[in-house]
Amino acid sequence: MKKIFYGTLCCLLLYTVQSDAQNKLSQEQVELTQLRKYEQNNPSKMSMPVPGPEENEQLFGARLMRSATLLETSNPNRKLPVFVLIYGQSITGSKSFTDNVREYLEGKFPYADIRIENRSIGGFGGEQLIRPAVHDIYRACPDLIIFHVYGGENHGELETFFSNVRRYTTADIILLNHHINGSKDVIKYNKFSYDYLRYIANKYNCELVDLTRNWSRYLVDNNLSVKDLLRDNTHPNRDGNWLMVQLIGRHIRLNTLYPSNWYEVVRSYYVKNAYDMDSENPLKFHGEPWKMIGGVACGENEKGSLCLTFDGSRIDLVAGIVPEGRKMGTARILIDGKPVSRNTSLYTITRPSAGPGTWFPLVRRIEHKTVLIPEKWTLRVDAVNADSTVWTFSVYGSKTGFDGSGTSDRAFVSKSGRVVIAPDDFMFVKIKNTFKTVAKPGFESTWTVEPLYKEIYSTPLIDDAKKVYKTTIVQGLTNTLHTLEIVPAGDGIVPIEAIEVHRPPLR
Repeated sequence: MKKIFYGTLCCLLLYTVQSDAQNKLSQEQVELTQLRKYEQNNPSKMSMPVPGPEENEQLFGARLMRSATLLETSNPNRKLPVFVLIYGQSITGSKSFTDNVREYLEGKFPYADIRIENRSIGGFGGEQLIRPAVHDIYRACPDLIIFHVYGGENHGELETFFSNVRRYTTADIILLNHHINGSKDVIKYNKFSYDYLRYIANKYNCELVDLTRNWSRYLVDNNLSVKDLLRDNTHPNRDGNWLMVQLIGRHIRLNTLYPSNWYEVVRSYYVKNAYDMDSENPLKFHGEPWKMIGGVACGENEKGSLCLTFDGSRIDLVAGIVPEGRKMGTARILIDGKPVSRNTSLYTITRPSAGPGTWFPLVRRIEHKTVLIPEKWTLRVDAVNADSTVWTFSVYGSKTGFDGSGTSDRAFVSKSGRVVIAPDDFMFVKIKNTFKTVAKPGFESTWTVEPLYKEIYSTPLIDDAKKVYKTTIVQGLTNTLHTLEIVPAGDGIVPIEAIEVHRPPLR
């Protein structure tokens, strides 16, 4: 399957890199171009039969307790925010698939405040995707992850990925197994992969969408050939993407028949309870109690702060809705008695930008050996050898400045230790072999170091009183006991309805 996939990828993309090989490509735009080219001779059907009922549908949604509840219990008077993150390779990376997911969710859950991002990297199998996942997933704070990938089964990459998702996030996970594809009109599948994904789903509490079984059934029930749902030998066409989303969507349902451990991983503390003088109450006022305005606790100045003892790694503040006319203010955030910025581990690195003529990142993963600071980094190509197998480069930080030079065939550690790159994470050769493009001297790839905290909380602008507004003020803490203190600055009121604490299930 891997050889077929990469062969198909190369054939599809060679035409895209001829005009200006040093430009970066949009994966979704290339996929859309290929889909439209296919549809010139193979137009999408005007309507498709709805898939028939699946076995054990009463079990669906049992492992999506939190995200499905947020979606389905949103109503005109309480519109809850839900962040859906799509990840994988080109099967999930197309614009058609993303649009189908958005249309389905917004149609089924019209009152939820849904945000969807697709961070898939076409051509990155499980063995590769594990490397940029640290930039793409673990600090993204999604409520729901929709995931599919080929590979990563033989040497633990897939298991490492799901273990890390459970260690760093509280997201629900939809795991897709593989749809039916191939050049011949034969329904077949890889039993090893099929069984391995069932193993992963059960071990890491993922909602498994059985595309393999139900895609096969759909083909038979509707007298379709394998190619009728594909635009090539691998990728779904528009009808195939529609079917995939239908099979995913029926799993996204509120299932009240099964127990949930949601309360163990995301806990809500309502600020009203801080007025309770119970000695065991983890939520307390230090100094003067906050004033109640319109039923919401509001901080006004430094004479009264709000304190919480909590167990977890991430905190969201839920803004309170107060009558109009009040000036909104800000508050300082302290963790464990210190400004949150004093915690030097609370930074994340974004995915490095793409190489020439591709959407592949020029470097799969950036690591570090010393403390990071917020800044933008640039890797600039200085030279390439005669047969385009070794590249010389330099790195520059917007605050650090010039931080050393290296070559793509060796491990690189910058002078400050803020940039560390393993030899296998350089993608120069992979890009050359797959896309037939070579990074020339002067080509640049960039990434940024961003804080995982807000040192100053600013009350969000409320433009719809029916929406629930949440602000993540810190994430990436050690997943253990901490104290939070919110200290109003005195520049206006700080209305807070609740504090949400996220405690990832795997420690």
